[in-house]
Parts: sequence; C-alpha cells; structure tokens
Amino acid sequence: MKKPLQSPNPLLQPTNRGTLPTTLWIAILAIFSAIGIVFRQIAIPTFSPYVTLTPGFLIPLLTGIVLGPIGGLLCGLFVGISGALWEPILIPLLGNVALGISTGIPTFYRHKLHQTPWILACIISAIIIGGFLPTFTIEVLVFGVLPIIAALAASIDAVQAGIWIALAIILTQGIIEPILSKYSKPNSIPE
Repeated sequence: MKKPLQSPNPLLQPTNRGTLPTTLWIAILAIFSAIGIVFRQIAIPTFSPYVTLTPGFLIPLLTGIVLGPIGGLLCGLFVGISGALWEPILIPLLGNVALGISTGIPTFYRHKLHQTPWILACIISAIIIGGFLPTFTIEVLVFGVLPIIAALAASIDAVQAGIWIALAIILTQGIIEPILSKYSKPNSIPE
C-alpha cells in the first residue's frame, strides 16, 4: 500500500509521493482545460432546457483530483465558460467550477484519509456538490423552476457526475498518478 502524503500544498496538488513542479502543474491545467472545452461541446439535450448530457463533466472532476481545488476551480471556469456560449450562462459556468472543486477538496485532504474514504468522499462530493446542487439551486433561485422539477433535472446531473467521477478515479489511479509520480517533488513541510 502506498504511503499517504505527509503534508498538503495549497496551490499544487500533492500526489502520492510529493508535489508537482509549477510548470508541470500549469501545463497539465492547460491541457486538461483544452480537452474539457472540446468535450463540453458534445452535449445531448434532456427534458430540461438547462441540463445536457456531456462528457465535459469528466475533465473538471479529473483536474480536481490531479491538481487539487485551485486546479479544479480554474479548469471548471475555463470549461464552464465554453459551455456558457451555448447554454444559459450560470449552470455550465457554476456547475463546472463546482465539479472541479468537488473533487479538489477531498483530494486536498487525501493525505489524512485512507484510500477508500478518499474515494467515497470524491464520489459523494462530486454527486452532491458538483452534480446536484448547482443545477437545483440555479434552476429554483434564478429561473424560477418548481423545486420538484428542478430536483428531477438536477438528479440527471447528479447521476452524470457519479458516472464521470468513477471514470476519473480509474484514470487517475491507473494512468495519471503513475506517470506524474516520476515528476513529483517530495513534500518538505513536516506534519
């Protein structure tokens, strides 16, 4: 079993063996954001005019896991702006930011959690904070949709977030972390 992190770094996401160099962190953010913008353009409409099915959910979730809350927020902002070009601005913008933060926060505390609680925290956070809450809140408070209808539409985003977070965790643990561990610096701040 891998040893958990010794200390978090608020800007650069800790990996299992340290933190990423700043230039690599920025490069990963740029690449993930570009991929997220492309994925966000693939959108399948649902019964709600405010909710679409999109693989664009994957990239902010993945970025939150790999780069932490700040990386997730920035990627979510870039992907959300691209989605806001075609949809009512608030849901894709705030929704994608919430997706990135929803996995970034549990990952920030990953050094204090064992593997299973961290995975569960990412899944629950992605479903509730990244999927359900932004859509529900914006539909009810901004667009005046009845809460029951908003809950149905938000449930689609919650299920969608649950599916994409599972893939994000698999990609992170199976491919991304093994590659990035070769480039990480050891944490220097003792706990």
